Amino acid sequence: MVFSEYLSAAKAAVRHVQGSVRYRGLNTGGGWIRHPTEMTEKFVARAGLMWLDAVTRREYAHKEANWETFVDEWRKQALSTQTGNCSELSALAYRYLQEKGIRPVEYFGVYRGSWNHAFVILNRDQSVPIHDFAKWSYRAVVCDPLYDRAGDAGFLATWYPKMFPLRDGDRKLVTP
Repeated sequence: MVFSEYLSAAKAAVRHVQGSVRYRGLNTGGGWIRHPTEMTEKFVARAGLMWLDAVTRREYAHKEANWETFVDEWRKQALSTQTGNCSELSALAYRYLQEKGIRPVEYFGVYRGSWNHAFVILNRDQSVPIHDFAKWSYRAVVCDPLYDRAGDAGFLATWYPKMFPLRDGDRKLVTP
């Protein structure tokens, strides 16, 4: 695949999430602005997501679980509650891209203090260390369904300035 095909796939994944989950990003102001007449439904969806997340965390607290397990749980939570934050929406996009045969694709989460965010990266050169953003970002594509973004991964530095510089301990990756 070439860059434009990865970009088209990322845009398709964003559209898939938009069509699959009605109340996206209820942890952001933008999520509450969409569908302004459906406030009760949004509160119910948000409460349902928080409840399912607590149940899942409790269920796996004393079990061996890997990131693939959590991605599947987050995907199910988004679909069943019709809402999701970055983790759930990215899980839905990630599985969609995998099912379409897009490779390489990674679920990417950055956790740094009080700030965290999850999204999907397509076409990242796996041989380049993750902290060497300049070397891998120019060929990679970001898919961020929380913010309806699909574009050149180089934009990550502009979109999420708190994320840089990347450090090995900042991310969790799920790779095929």
